[in-house]
Amino acid sequence: MKRLFFLAAMALSICAAAQPAGRISFNEGWKFQKADDASFSAADYDDSAWRTLDLPHDWGVEGSFEQVYPGETGKLEWWGRAWYRKHFTLSHEDLQGTLSLEIDGAMSGATVYCNGRRIGEWPYGYASFAFCLDGALREGDNVVAVRLDNPENSSRWYPGGGIYRNVWLTKSGKVGVAHWGTYITTPAVSEEEATVKIVTTLRNGTGGTSAADVATRILLDGEEVASGTLSLATLKDGQTVEQWLSVPSPRLWSDTSPCLYEAETTVTSKGETSVYRTVFGIRRAEWKADGFYLNGKKTFLKGVCLHHDAGALGAVWNDAVWTRRLQLLKDMGCNAIRTAHNPPAPELLDLCDAMGFLVMDELTDTWTIPKKPNGYALLFDAWAEKDLTALIRRDRNHPSVILWSIGNEVGEQGYADKWYIGQWLSDICRREDPTRPTTSGNDNLWAASQDYTRTVDVYGFNYKPHAYAEFRDTHPGQPFIGSETASCISTRGYYRFPVSDEKGEGWNDGAPFQVSSYDLYAPGWASKPDYEWFYEDQVPECAGEFVWTGFDYLGEPTPYNVDWSILTNFHDPAEKARAEAALKEQAQTPPPSRSSYFGIIDLAGFPKDRYWLYQARWRPELPVAHIVPHWTWPDRKGLVTPVHVYTNGDEAELFINGRSQGRKARGPLEYRIRWDDVTYTPGTLEVVTYRDGVEWARESVRTAGSARALDVSADEAGDFIFLTVRVADRRGRLVPDADNLLTFSVSGDAELLVTDAGDPTSHVPFRSDVLPVFHGLCSAIVRRTGPGPVVLRVESPGLKPAQAVLPARMSI
Repeated sequence: MKRLFFLAAMALSICAAAQPAGRISFNEGWKFQKADDASFSAADYDDSAWRTLDLPHDWGVEGSFEQVYPGETGKLEWWGRAWYRKHFTLSHEDLQGTLSLEIDGAMSGATVYCNGRRIGEWPYGYASFAFCLDGALREGDNVVAVRLDNPENSSRWYPGGGIYRNVWLTKSGKVGVAHWGTYITTPAVSEEEATVKIVTTLRNGTGGTSAADVATRILLDGEEVASGTLSLATLKDGQTVEQWLSVPSPRLWSDTSPCLYEAETTVTSKGETSVYRTVFGIRRAEWKADGFYLNGKKTFLKGVCLHHDAGALGAVWNDAVWTRRLQLLKDMGCNAIRTAHNPPAPELLDLCDAMGFLVMDELTDTWTIPKKPNGYALLFDAWAEKDLTALIRRDRNHPSVILWSIGNEVGEQGYADKWYIGQWLSDICRREDPTRPTTSGNDNLWAASQDYTRTVDVYGFNYKPHAYAEFRDTHPGQPFIGSETASCISTRGYYRFPVSDEKGEGWNDGAPFQVSSYDLYAPGWASKPDYEWFYEDQVPECAGEFVWTGFDYLGEPTPYNVDWSILTNFHDPAEKARAEAALKEQAQTPPPSRSSYFGIIDLAGFPKDRYWLYQARWRPELPVAHIVPHWTWPDRKGLVTPVHVYTNGDEAELFINGRSQGRKARGPLEYRIRWDDVTYTPGTLEVVTYRDGVEWARESVRTAGSARALDVSADEAGDFIFLTVRVADRRGRLVPDADNLLTFSVSGDAELLVTDAGDPTSHVPFRSDVLPVFHGLCSAIVRRTGPGPVVLRVESPGLKPAQAVLPARMSI
């Protein structure tokens, strides 16, 4: 794990250099006030009493969970108006060039001021944008102010609030490469040679024209592998130039070997130089009628959808946290990410480039037909083209990006007179980047038989695997994919008896508001994973799937969700009426649920049982055997307790205390092996799996005793320490029903940031140092504040405490 964090940090440092050489972090020392007054923009406004903080920042996740707030957006107060202000000093030399402010994401309705002058606005909270500050700056003290207006009823999930991504200040000469000004493609790729086409948009802020040289070097591991120089008699602002370079014996980027190159573009004019660096990959991505091909090899997309929050950290971007999250997915066999349903943090794509993930990069959840009263439909007409253009120009050099998604389950699917919107958005994508196809996530089955399908290049099905074969036959030549699949719901460590295969039988009508982890249950529009795979295996032309979702996320706690926009998921009138009746009944007693049940991994970062179900399918050569459920049931002696085994073996034999419960074969188009009539007996439950008659993998679970001690482990990544706490019996076994109350304490050069145990009904604030474990597990994140040693201690009444000691570091 430590090596992973080291390599990912190295990769991020390379990818972060894909910008002007004068780009510096502008995150530290901001003033914040959750209030609104026009005077806050003034340069001389006294903000000394405001809170001082560093970005990124999400004000919503800092607050407490409130039952009166909607569960669909996490029961947190993320809405409102607020201001951020930053003071900084510039020298006379600084003002001789150009300075720009770059904001990777601010939720939402951002308006930027510099020294009291309004610089610009960008309302979409997921967009990245930049404003030139020239003309508003002065020698000496300066102040930038950002006003945010984040309206209620604008999101179907937790969006966060605040400047929740990184902010940068770029200092450069008057002449150079424009913002997001390079566009690199590889039109011809072979083992012997790759042709690299570099289109560069130049800027000239001198007010005139001048001669210039544009020189580009292509580097691999710091060594030059190709170069070329273009001389211009005159350089005009906004001018575009092309360079074609040849790279011998290229190392190709892929999901299994993510090799990255760097293009270093130097613009020289009148003796001054400006350097711009772009990280890219050499690869050949092709969409064919029978699937997706990467470097000539058919590659099935084993993907997950991800919302932008990181659990207890909320919307705040954090490199170490997301490296850890992506590695968990990689270990499961995942090779693809859908950024549902919005542009991601740019660093997420840097990580996908470095770690080998293929990405569906998505614009929005809504076009002109609203899903929420204050949602993106209010912005669409004026901002959709600007937002989509910004997304593509920011992201089109990432080798990980293979699809532009123009929308998700938009209402326009059902209106023939509105399909032109999809065509318009696809045309913008093709204008900005003709090398990648477009797609959208579509849940209206009627639309799949209409001309609407031709508005995108790759058709995306949300929860309609039974339509794959017909689409293949009626749309020959058009690729298609499971853009959103399964939506299986479960709670880690929770099992309900008796076990039923009916969709609505895996959760209770009342408390404890959890869903059984037998992985058989889904909302009315969705299915268990097995259903999706049944059709994928019969229709190999399907290019892959994106499971909803990789991780649990804040908001959308279906099936305990009083969110009326959920009705947009139903197109059959009878099903819609049943869902509406269920919502009305549930609205009478709003549930406490504040986060989703969809994740393969829970909100605290612990894998659910489903993790091994997907691992068994997505990593066929890795021996996998996983038993469901645990085997500590003091109240179930002599009762039927079904056992399911997730394995990529083809046979398995189950034993209780050494006595065989039978050997079973996994039948065709079956994805788990079941013993539904097992009688619970305490002791050891073991499974031995076989492939082709030879032992393949085995696993055992043992009945745990009473809780005796705490066990803590720590992983460190940069300034962050990740704690995992287990409640154990006297033999060190996890106690799977433990709910002991923990108290965390930190001494030394560190601070406790957040804690969480993955319970979707918990209302304990994430910043609390006291909370109960959930089914025996809890996690915490600690941040170093200096170079000294750190001691992390966890205590609980009646249990042996535990601590982790981390030594001092030479530097921080």
